[in-house]
Amino acid sequence: MWLLLFLLSPALGLHMKEPPLPESASRNEVPERWLDVKLNHFDASNTDKFPMRYYYNGINTAATNSNIVIYVGGEWEISPGWVSSGLPYEIASLTGSGLFYTEHRYYGLTRPFRDTSLTNLRFLNVDQALGDLAEFIQHVKSDDFENGRFRNASVGLVGCSYAGTMATWMRLAYPHLVDVAFSDSGPLHAQEDFPEYLEVITEALRNQGGEACVASILEAVTRMRDMLYTTEGAAQISTMFNTCAPLQANATLDSSTFFWYGITETFAVLVQYAMPGNIAKACGVITEATESDPVQRLANWINSMNEACIESRYSVVVNNHRNTDFDAKDATMRLWTYQTCVEYGWYQTTTSDRQPFLQTVPLEYFHQMCKDFFSNNVDENVLRSGIGRTNLFFGGRTLPDYVVSVTGGIDPWRPMGPNVTHSTPLSPVYFVPDVSHCRTVMPMANSETEELREVKLAVIEYMAYHMTGSHLSVASAHVSVVTPIVLLLSVIALIL
Repeated sequence: MWLLLFLLSPALGLHMKEPPLPESASRNEVPERWLDVKLNHFDASNTDKFPMRYYYNGINTAATNSNIVIYVGGEWEISPGWVSSGLPYEIASLTGSGLFYTEHRYYGLTRPFRDTSLTNLRFLNVDQALGDLAEFIQHVKSDDFENGRFRNASVGLVGCSYAGTMATWMRLAYPHLVDVAFSDSGPLHAQEDFPEYLEVITEALRNQGGEACVASILEAVTRMRDMLYTTEGAAQISTMFNTCAPLQANATLDSSTFFWYGITETFAVLVQYAMPGNIAKACGVITEATESDPVQRLANWINSMNEACIESRYSVVVNNHRNTDFDAKDATMRLWTYQTCVEYGWYQTTTSDRQPFLQTVPLEYFHQMCKDFFSNNVDENVLRSGIGRTNLFFGGRTLPDYVVSVTGGIDPWRPMGPNVTHSTPLSPVYFVPDVSHCRTVMPMANSETEELREVKLAVIEYMAYHMTGSHLSVASAHVSVVTPIVLLLSVIALIL
């Protein structure tokens, strides 16, 4: 199933679905709310607005020090579970805060236009999205929201992945509106070619699956590359990997690269969202001694990740991503691909020698993808200009004060984010070994390692101090079994 998603979405990159919460949390329904926000925050003469969706949980309705915690939505459709569970919920509970979950413009049901035509996408960028958050904060702190309950509130932002990037940049761009922010796995440095992504994946495979795993992948890819030069070999690969249409021998850059990118993205899913034991289990299939052919071993594992045939026709993918309907199957991917083409890059190529996939996915593939999905005018010059602008405006890996960041040791996005060398007392950076993407925002009870649990405690205490001005004496043993009653008692103790 996962492989099909990635092969149909060759620009996935950072894009992720909404981080999953425990099943029990998703059943806690909270009514959706809407706020009309400006279409263009940087042109006072443009008075157009559109409805922005959000969820709200007034956790501490009796608290006298009501503050605001906003869980920032990223490139996904939001759902109400995150205002009733997760680390943002626990932070809000301990700081006497109302908890909000905002939806990013263009994603989910927050739709400024009727479709996603290229002309309509001109307002899809991080500057406008940060402007939406600024307008939202001003609204919540006004008398128009619950009679001014949050008029004097401290504001804390929480985000993971691209939303963690946004939380960091909100503190930089709007320090008068944001008191403190927490970024989990948020990249900060825009970069056209991102070969480091596969380097981290390879490191994780080697450390958790063994050198034999990496060696077997390299042997399989080497043989597959040679097989795809012949009609017979291409047909054999098509059968082994269950492609929806036969692969062509000596295929063009676009179609052949698309197949290879699907292979690398399968490993991206494995590592970027790794849970304990998953990498070792995958490597067990890839190195299975009872199967002598490394290509067959690789196919066995990839087929186990996929419930349907693998779409290998680049033309089909292009047509799907040209669909401008907001409800189209690949609508979200069209939106995120556009952002990568004009703001970030972050293209996961195989240009590094420190990975087992050879030189199968060149940077030129992504250049062509931007043109094919949108227009020939969305070219390398636009991409490089956007990347330069992003890094100039937001400072790359430079951290503003009062931002706490967490990066995982096996998170492939780690090279684009801050590391411990950027850590300062006002903006600490925590490194958690053996943990991947967006694991810190999960509930305290969902801490797969002791190191992760301790970092979550540090994040809670940091956020609470910079929102309330007081240190919380939260014993590790208590937080690990947090319940609503314990949280309420903690808030009462804080107030008294």
